[in-house]
Amino acid sequence: MTLKQLKSAMASAAALTAAFFAGTMTITSPRVHADSGETALAASRILIGFKIAPVRLNLKGLDLNLVGLGSYIVNAQGDCNGCHTSPDYGPEYSKDPTFVGVPPPGVVNPAAYLGGGTFFATFPGGATIFSRNLTPDITGLPEGGHTLDEFKTILRTGHDYDAAHPPCPATGAEGCILGPPATPINATVLQIMPWATYGQMSDNDIAAIYEYLKAIPCIPHQGPVPLPPGTPPLPSILYQSCPAPQKGDN
Repeated sequence: MTLKQLKSAMASAAALTAAFFAGTMTITSPRVHADSGETALAASRILIGFKIAPVRLNLKGLDLNLVGLGSYIVNAQGDCNGCHTSPDYGPEYSKDPTFVGVPPPGVVNPAAYLGGGTFFATFPGGATIFSRNLTPDITGLPEGGHTLDEFKTILRTGHDYDAAHPPCPATGAEGCILGPPATPINATVLQIMPWATYGQMSDNDIAAIYEYLKAIPCIPHQGPVPLPPGTPPLPSILYQSCPAPQKGDN
């Protein structure tokens, strides 16, 4: 994000706050006070969201208020990068606040931000479970090129559009999961992603997350850092094509 873009985003959020103060000067009903407080809170979260975004954002054609709110949810509430960081591009933090002598909140490694590839487990049947790549692909859409409606479905139902881990004995691109009657695991839904919790969010919050993910840099894989010993090879679903760099991009 450029300084000019940030100032524009801050001005937009500040306008919401100004509207709040103007309203409290002329109207004094309890409901108006409640609505004004909610508006001020929303504006505050938008500003914080832009301040804490750890990567340069491409805001062209996007809703600035949604982007700022999405950043707040992703970076200050959801800890999405905690699971979706890319270990083949280095550690999650370039300055890790859990280390002695590193003050909080630390510094996120932007090269690995939300690109996926964190390994969790090998499930019954042989499926290796990795976090998915949330960055936008060549289409400009995040999370593997999914639409907003598809993104909502993922969060609300856990549906795996990649079908990366079908029930055994079928063999998917990343292996299969041994389902009923051998185990109670439902192989058609995401196994690690806490969609049952995140799916309780409002449509606006989910739309804000989606809008923010459209603004972050694309990660195609593979990175320059070797994976930890014993880690299975990265799954093919993490790989994607990225848009060509535009003139003036860093």
